[in-house]
Amino acid sequence: MAVAGLVTACAPGAQKSSDDDQDSGPAKIEFWTINLKKNYNDYIQGLIDRYHKDHPDVTIRWVDIPGTNVKQKLLSAIASGDTPDVVNLTNIDLEQFVPSLADLGEYVTPEQRKQYIPSLMAPLQRDGKLIGIPWYNGGAPISIVNPALVRKAGLNPDESPKTFDEALSWGAKVHKADAKTYGMNGIPDATILQMEGIDVLSADRKKAAFNTPEAAAVLDKWRAGFKNGAIAPGTTVKDDRQYPQTLDNEQVAFSASTLPFNLLNIQKNSPDVYRKLRVGPAAVGGSGRYALPDQQTFVVPAASKHRKVAADFTLYFTNAANQTAFCKLVPIYPSTKESLKDPFFSTFKQGNLMDQARKVIAEELPKLKLGFYGTGKDDELNERFREHIRAFLTGSKSAKQTLGETEKEWNDILASKS
Repeated sequence: MAVAGLVTACAPGAQKSSDDDQDSGPAKIEFWTINLKKNYNDYIQGLIDRYHKDHPDVTIRWVDIPGTNVKQKLLSAIASGDTPDVVNLTNIDLEQFVPSLADLGEYVTPEQRKQYIPSLMAPLQRDGKLIGIPWYNGGAPISIVNPALVRKAGLNPDESPKTFDEALSWGAKVHKADAKTYGMNGIPDATILQMEGIDVLSADRKKAAFNTPEAAAVLDKWRAGFKNGAIAPGTTVKDDRQYPQTLDNEQVAFSASTLPFNLLNIQKNSPDVYRKLRVGPAAVGGSGRYALPDQQTFVVPAASKHRKVAADFTLYFTNAANQTAFCKLVPIYPSTKESLKDPFFSTFKQGNLMDQARKVIAEELPKLKLGFYGTGKDDELNERFREHIRAFLTGSKSAKQTLGETEKEWNDILASKS
């Protein structure tokens, strides 16, 4: 509560008109990133140097902040009135700063906005204001299939389940063909409901909205899959890094939807299994979209004295060429449409699984939709939902009862001041 109050208290009067910007002469910009200097100093500094060459009146002071400190440092800076000009924040972190952020709308043209993937730009437009610019993200999920295991069930290993319903059907067939093998891991958490097109929060984000017959039907399908072997019995462990049945040990035949970094884990832990695998697009629900947990953004505090220059630097830093170059250094994915046209995202060596995955992810990127709620309590809400679902899968409570109890707990959390 104190944190939220601090940000709100700093907001009134902080936003100035463009006439107040001190952009007619030399400008000194303070630019914050998160944990990038150690590994990507040459890339970041190179961009800064090129910008300065084209804008000799602008000086960029780069400050790299440890990830665990960025929110507190920004709160302190806003409270003191000595704010940075451009700040890297995740979508989740920026929520508590919205009242203290500049509206970039007067500096970013409609054409410039169109350079970014619409579903990644849309969450940064609030009540007619543009509160940030999207940067990079972790990419669309993928599917991973063990051909030998699905072939036993008479399934085509060159394909992957297109929907969660199809994934549950695949899993049941896999387990029926070989009782020692299960279909997949996973539980029908709030993210699954979102991908099925079910709202989990009211429009004002003050109450849970998932206690519906449609959500109950989803839960019932997944519990049936848990009972028939479509879903592995160990999927209810609290830490998904501790699944007892996995692709690595070949007790699970496929993953219908997983983050790309899991491929690297399999390659490291089980290289023989890794060489057998195939990748494809992840399954989707009724919405036809993937829920992206978060994305990296850039924001400009309203108290910045050089908002116009800060906005221009942000657009430069996140343009297609610069995002593409960054994606070639680290396994991340861009927010610009033009970047996806680069051959880096469309070509791959035959047999190179990581290259194939990158192509799939790039093709599916336009289907991403941010799945965060913007309550400031998203992590707590999601964990309580998962806890109820784990109990539901192994217990006897009905889906309606489970959703009702979870709804009450969410509403209590949302109504609490802390």
